[in-house]
Amino acid sequence: MLTPTRIAIGTALIGAFALGATVVGFSSAQTDDNASHAPKEKVTTSFSDEQEEDLNALIRAYILENPDVVIESVNRFAMEQRLAEEQSAKQAAIENLPALMDPATSFVAGKNPEKAKVVVIEMYDYHCTYCKRAAAPVKKILESDSDIKFVFRELPILKEESNYAAEMALAARGQDKFLDLHFALLDSNGTLTKDRVESIARKQKLNVDEMKAAIKEDHIPDMLDYNHALASALGIDGTPAFIVAAVDGSYADVLVGFNEEALVTKIKEAKQAAN
Repeated sequence: MLTPTRIAIGTALIGAFALGATVVGFSSAQTDDNASHAPKEKVTTSFSDEQEEDLNALIRAYILENPDVVIESVNRFAMEQRLAEEQSAKQAAIENLPALMDPATSFVAGKNPEKAKVVVIEMYDYHCTYCKRAAAPVKKILESDSDIKFVFRELPILKEESNYAAEMALAARGQDKFLDLHFALLDSNGTLTKDRVESIARKQKLNVDEMKAAIKEDHIPDMLDYNHALASALGIDGTPAFIVAAVDGSYADVLVGFNEEALVTKIKEAKQAAN
C-alpha cells in the first residue's frame, strides 16, 4: 500500500525528473542551428553536471523500483481533472439555466410545467442508440411526475441526416405534435433520410409542407446552432446528455450518457435542493 510519504517523495522526484528533462531538452534546442532564429545563449542551471547525472540516476532508480508511485500520481491527476471538469459543467449549467429552459428554442413538456420545481433538459440525436434506450424511461417520468418539467433540446451530431430530423421535430411544435414525432423518430431504426423523416411525420398526421415552411420562417437552423453553443459551454460532446436542475438554480448537475439509476438519483437531489 502506498503511504502519503512515499507518494510525496515519488511525486517530488517525478517533478524533478520532468524539470530535468525540460532543461536538457531546452539546452539541446539552443545548440541546434536550425531550431530557432533567436540569438544563441548558454543555458545554466544550479546543478553541476555531476549533480544532474546523480539526480537523474536517483530518479530513474526510484521509478524502476516503485512504478506504482507513477501510476498513483497519474490516476490522482486524472481524478482531479475529472472532478474539476464536473464542477465546471455544474457551474456552467447554473449560469446558463435560463437559456437552457427557454421554450423559444426548445420544447417544454410536463404534467404541470409552470409549477414544476425541477427541470430535466435532455440533449439528444435521433440516430443515438442510447437516446433511443432513454426514450421509454423519459416518457414514464414525463407522464408520471408533476414536480418535473422536461426541456427537449436537439443536438444533431452523429450524422448529416440528423440535422433534418432535428429541424422537422422543432417544426412540429407549430402543429402541437412535437412529442408524437419526437418519440416516433426515436423509435425508428436505421438512417433517417429526408424521405423517411417526412414519411414518419405524415404517419403522425403532420402537414409536411407547413413544417418545411416553419423551418425557414422560425429560423430553426439557428436554434440548432444555439444548442451546439450551449452544449459547448457545458462541455457536452456526446448524446444523450441530461442537465438536471432545481428551477430556482439552487442545484444543477450534468450527466452525459444514459444511466436511469443515476438520472433518478439526480432528480431526487434536485427536489431536495429546490425551494
